[in-house]
Amino acid sequence: MRILLQHVSTQLYLLNPGVWTANPLEARDFVQAQLAIDFAREQHIDSVQIAVTFADPHFDEVVALPPLHARPQKPPGEGLRPGLS
Repeated sequence: MRILLQHVSTQLYLLNPGVWTANPLEARDFVQAQLAIDFAREQHIDSVQIAVTFADPHFDEVVALPPLHARPQKPPGEGLRPGLS
C-alpha cells in the first residue's frame, strides 16, 4: 500500500514540491495519511486528495481533503456565553 497526494483536477501525483507525475509508482509515498496531509498544509499545496494505492488497482481509494483556506469547525456551543438567570 502507498499513500500519495493526487491533484484533484489533473489527477497527477506529487513527486516533489512543484513536480508531478502521471505514474503513481514514481510518486512520493508518504507511508501515513497524516504525513501527507501535514506536508500538503506545510507546503501550501491546495486542490489535492489522498490516493491510497495497492498492487491491485481494483482496491485503490481516494479521500478528499478540505481546501487549505477552510477554517476548522468549532465544537458545538464554543464561543457561546452562558445565559443569565
